[in-house]
Amino acid sequence: MDDYSALNQIKLLTQSSIVSSQLDIELLVLHLLEIDRNTLYRDNPPLTVEIRNKLKALTQRREKGEPLAYLVNNIEFWNLSLYVDQNVLVPRPETEILVQKVLEIFDKKKIRVLDLGTGSGAIGLSLAKERANWEVVCSDLSYEALKVTSKNMTRNSIDVSLVNSNWSSAFKNEYFDVIVSNPPYINPSDPRVYSDGLKFEPKQALISDSEGLYDIERIVKETSEILNNAGYLFIEHGYDQSDLVVSIFKRCGFSQIRTFKDLNGDDRVCLGKLNRC
Repeated sequence: MDDYSALNQIKLLTQSSIVSSQLDIELLVLHLLEIDRNTLYRDNPPLTVEIRNKLKALTQRREKGEPLAYLVNNIEFWNLSLYVDQNVLVPRPETEILVQKVLEIFDKKKIRVLDLGTGSGAIGLSLAKERANWEVVCSDLSYEALKVTSKNMTRNSIDVSLVNSNWSSAFKNEYFDVIVSNPPYINPSDPRVYSDGLKFEPKQALISDSEGLYDIERIVKETSEILNNAGYLFIEHGYDQSDLVVSIFKRCGFSQIRTFKDLNGDDRVCLGKLNRC
């Protein structure tokens, strides 16, 4: 076997790595060569000096805990292939339960949807892809994050409106049938914030004051003013915050409150309905 063949280089790097798995290194090679896995194993192409140097640099970044999604600028979420970089969170499979529940509850009848703190656009764009006649608005405080959302709109041939806004502040005279959000909800003192992976993601999208509940409380309060009568709010929250989030929903006038578990069996999403009369 050629010492510089792709499979041999993957084997050698896997043996010398602590954090990177063989799959991680395989995916980096596929990314650099722009080939699929079948081609890799069928052709076992040689790696040039330039590709080997790039692979070594990316593997070193992975060894420091940087998410693979940032290294290849890509992740699959729901029905989308998303571009991601360090301006947005890496979308997690746990968040797909929010998309699933919205689609289960609402059929193809036209509604107006707002995705607050959209980041990469994972939630809003997934909904827009599944329901072409819905009017979907994606907002974020970060202009750099909205650039990523815009790139993902183009990549997935989806049309949504993008708005630069601090939560609902840009929507004072607008009303929505459904509002969804995956806000920051990690307690600033939580050691996970500085763990491998998370430490590379934007802190403003992860951390929230008041033991992780500041932004959730603000969103629930503010969205109760811009939801249509009988409108719904869906919020993702931490695995141990369910009871507190339910109490916030109740305090802000929501009813028919339900919680949903993610793929790991943890409470992850709270849903409430707003009846104005």
